[in-house]
Amino acid sequence: MSLLLIGATGKTGQYIQHFIEEKGLQAKRFVRLPEQVQPGSILGDIRNEEDVLQAMSGAEGVICALNTEGNGTLLIGIQHIIRSMQEYKIKRLVTIGTAGILQSELQPHLLRYQSIENKRVNHEAAMEHEQAYHTLAESELDWTIVCPTRLVQTEFTGEYRVQKNILPTGGSQISFADTAHFTVSAYLRETFVRERVGICY
Repeated sequence: MSLLLIGATGKTGQYIQHFIEEKGLQAKRFVRLPEQVQPGSILGDIRNEEDVLQAMSGAEGVICALNTEGNGTLLIGIQHIIRSMQEYKIKRLVTIGTAGILQSELQPHLLRYQSIENKRVNHEAAMEHEQAYHTLAESELDWTIVCPTRLVQTEFTGEYRVQKNILPTGGSQISFADTAHFTVSAYLRETFVRERVGICY
């Protein structure tokens, strides 16, 4: 099984790469800087659809750990990923979102970032993640959006709670490593297809 890993150099992406390698899977890393190139890497810009299309060739699925950069990169990237996957008739995509785009537990008609559960002042990242979610929902892909609460740099535990559409009650943090572990697991097991999934301790 060959997959394309986008965002491999980020904090979550590095752990995703580790767990992919641990499983003995073949993966191509899509990177944007020459100094990030390793054997098996493809150099390109997620904002350039031709680069994404070229990177997608030969892949059987995609894991995406793109960050929001405040300039629309995430949304543009998701749009290019969707079109490239459709071009090659690839169905499976697991991508990292944010708990802000889950339904609020206290105000179920609202997303968490719009509700009284929200603790952030700046909503720009959540708004872009929401746009990416709606774009995926309109596609025919077998997508999963992993939605971590506050990410922390602590040790891998392999023990965490997940729940579709909402954040498990009382969850306040999750490590990059455990988020990556669940992401690879959801990809391989093909669980939570066309669902947002909250993850926390």
